[in-house]
Amino acid sequence: MSTDPTPSTPMSPTGRNLGRNSPPADPPSAVRLFLDRRPALLLALSAAVGLACGALAVLVDGLSSDGLPFLEWSVGLYVAPPVLLGWSAVRPWAATAAGSLAYLSAVLAHLATAHLTVDDYNLLEYRVWVPLGFAMGALLGFAGNGFHSRSTTVRVFAAGLPLGLLAVFLWVSVQAQADSGGTAVHPGALLLDGILALGLLALCRGWATRFKALLCAAALGLPLAFGQFCLFVLVWWASGDH
Repeated sequence: MSTDPTPSTPMSPTGRNLGRNSPPADPPSAVRLFLDRRPALLLALSAAVGLACGALAVLVDGLSSDGLPFLEWSVGLYVAPPVLLGWSAVRPWAATAAGSLAYLSAVLAHLATAHLTVDDYNLLEYRVWVPLGFAMGALLGFAGNGFHSRSTTVRVFAAGLPLGLLAVFLWVSVQAQADSGGTAVHPGALLLDGILALGLLALCRGWATRFKALLCAAALGLPLAFGQFCLFVLVWWASGDH
C-alpha cells in the first residue's frame, strides 16, 4: 500500500505531516525572497533604518518641553524597526541579525545625534543601552520572523511581545504626562507609538490571532513593567547619579 501523502494532506518542508487542520503556509513574498538571496543588503538596510530611527528619536524628544529622555519614555522607534526587519527576513537567523543590528544602530545614532544637538545627555547611560540594543533587537527580530509561523500560538506571542512593550511604555508616558500637568511628554510622541503599535498588529494574520495577541500583550504587562523598572534602576546606576 502506498505511503505517499494524499493531495489534501499538507507537508512541512521537512516532510512531516502537519495534519488537515493546520493553518496554511505563509509563502515568502517576492521582496522577502529578494532580501533572502542578498543578506548583505538586508543587513545594510537594517543599519540604515536603525540609524534613521535613532536620529529621529532625538528630534521627537525635542518636542517635549521638559526634555525627558526619549529612550526612557517612548520606544516605538526602537521596537517597531527590528520587528519589521525580522518580518521581512525569510530565515530566523537573518531576522535575528537584522533586528539586533537595527536596534543597536538606533541606539548609536541616538548617541551621535544627542552629542551634536543636546547639551545635558549622559554618556554613561549608554553602557546599558548598547548591550540592551544588541540583545533586545535580536529578540524582536526573531519575534518579527514568528509572524509568518504556521502555529497560531507562535504568531500570538510574536505579536504580543512588541505590543506589550509598546503598551507598557505608553502607559508610563501617559502617567508621566498626567502627573506633570500634561507637559512631560509631547502628544506627538504618544501618537507615534500608537500608530506603530497598530501597524505591528496589522501584520499579524487573522482577526482572531490579533485579538489573542492583544490579550497576550495585556498578560505580559506585569512582567514587562517589572523589567522596565529593573531597566530604569540599571540605567540610574550606570549614569553615576547615585
